[in-house]
Amino acid sequence: MLKHMSIKTKLYLGFGAILAIILVLLTIAYNRFNSLSEANAWDRHSMDVVQSIDDLRNDLLQVQVEARGYYLTGAPARLERARKELQDIPASVHRLQALVRDNPVQMERFKKLESMTEAWAKDVISSQLALREQMGDKPGAADAMGRTPQLSGGAVSAIGEIYKFMTAATADETRLLAERTAASERLQQSMRLVLSAGGLACVALAGLVAWLLVGALTAPLNHLTAAVGRIAAGDQSARAQVLSADELGKVSVEFNRMAQAIQDSQANELAATNLLKAKVDSLLGVVSKAASGDLTGRIEITGADAIGQLGHGLDRMFENLRALLNNVQKAGIQVTTSATEIAASAKQQEATGIEQAQTSVEILSTTKEISANTIELLKTMEDATAVADYTTSATAEAQNNLQRMDGTMQHMVAATDSINAKLAALSEKASNINSVLITITKVADQTNILSLNAAIEAEKAGDAGRGFSVVATEIRRLADQTSVSTWDIEQMLKEMQSAVSASVMGMDKFSEEIRRSVGEVRQVTNQLSGVMDQVQKLAPQFDAVLQGMQSQAVGAQQISETMMQLNDATQQTVESLKATSEAVHQLQYAAGDLQTSVANFAVAV
Repeated sequence: MLKHMSIKTKLYLGFGAILAIILVLLTIAYNRFNSLSEANAWDRHSMDVVQSIDDLRNDLLQVQVEARGYYLTGAPARLERARKELQDIPASVHRLQALVRDNPVQMERFKKLESMTEAWAKDVISSQLALREQMGDKPGAADAMGRTPQLSGGAVSAIGEIYKFMTAATADETRLLAERTAASERLQQSMRLVLSAGGLACVALAGLVAWLLVGALTAPLNHLTAAVGRIAAGDQSARAQVLSADELGKVSVEFNRMAQAIQDSQANELAATNLLKAKVDSLLGVVSKAASGDLTGRIEITGADAIGQLGHGLDRMFENLRALLNNVQKAGIQVTTSATEIAASAKQQEATGIEQAQTSVEILSTTKEISANTIELLKTMEDATAVADYTTSATAEAQNNLQRMDGTMQHMVAATDSINAKLAALSEKASNINSVLITITKVADQTNILSLNAAIEAEKAGDAGRGFSVVATEIRRLADQTSVSTWDIEQMLKEMQSAVSASVMGMDKFSEEIRRSVGEVRQVTNQLSGVMDQVQKLAPQFDAVLQGMQSQAVGAQQISETMMQLNDATQQTVESLKATSEAVHQLQYAAGDLQTSVANFAVAV
């Protein structure tokens, strides 16, 4: 029966039975206590009656003492006290009557006592006191009072009757007190018996309730504890035995259901873990190949979960990397080819510049010779014919040299224009490389962000995402290396563009100087033509020859200065070409490093 009750009902029944016994005991004890209180009240009442009788006796004795003292002494004070004590006797009698109002026998007795005390007080005491008061201070008054009939025998018999009456009343009250005391003792004995029996019954019932509750509670708990211990030891099939339909029985049922759910959940979790491990192993294989430079791997993982999305993102990233590396390889080949062409052109320009420098030196020396010959012609006019012949030949040679220099200058102008065009093409290709590097940098940044998101998701996944955290770290490291290489290439391109810009500015300046020198050379050629005309007309126009030689001296000085400037410009051009060649070599080295870095990746499908 207890198996089908709830724990609350069991507790209510057990403690309700104990409480019922306690209430019965309290009711019985309360009744007995009221009876004892009533008995004690009657005991106190009897004792009060006896005490009042004694007080009345004492009052009567006090009246007798004071009256006899007055009989003997005749003192007014004794008379006053005797009368006062006599007045207190009715009050004592009335108090006794009030106390025994519940006892008709005693009430009747004390009414008779009241009449007896009134008669005694009136006939004996009051009359004797009046008589003694009449006697005053006469000699022999005390003896006379002793011979009166009231004092000789009548007063003693009256007060004796009163005392006997009071003794009988006291005996009745003592008897009642004894009977009531015996009844109180019986009530106390029965109360002790009831309390003892009730206490034993409460203890026995409490023990029985405790034994039943312990049996009903500990047995299911022991089975639950045993089942929990078996599950903690690894036995996932352990189940608790259901012994009752109370709350513990329901707990056992729910525990068994929870154990089954845990077992099913562990099985599902194991299957999911194995699937996740297979996916992560597949990702690790592809990422490991990518870390070693082999980007030909394909990610076959699909799905809407985090691993599927990660696989899709990695696949897209590898596709972008493969496309990027193909573009970088093509750009590297193009940069290498362009750098080779630029290097060849720079070497050719350098050789041309050196040749121009040598020609400038020769022209400068020739100009110096012309200047010296002109000075010699001016000093030695007497050798005019010889000097005129020498001047004619020297002028012809100078004209030829100037024509050759004019052709060389035209070639330099064409070469300078070619260099400017190639440098412009080089700058355009460097800009194209810079745009490719910007794309690489964006892809590296996106890859770094993707790897950071992947690392965050791996941290959220806990131990299950530890392998994927390694993958994210490798991807982030690869993106960082790509960013560093891109930054290095960008720095090299900036240096190359700066060098190309400086070369373009130098070549523009050099072209301007060459064009100006060409004009001056043409001017010198025209002047030399005039000199030749003057020399041919030397005989008829010696004065004109002298003037022409002076003009030639001035022109030779201008040519010398111009050639010195041309020599300086040529030296600057050579230095610029050397700087251009060095920049082109650096570009070749950078292109080679780029091709070497990209060659480590296999992107063929």
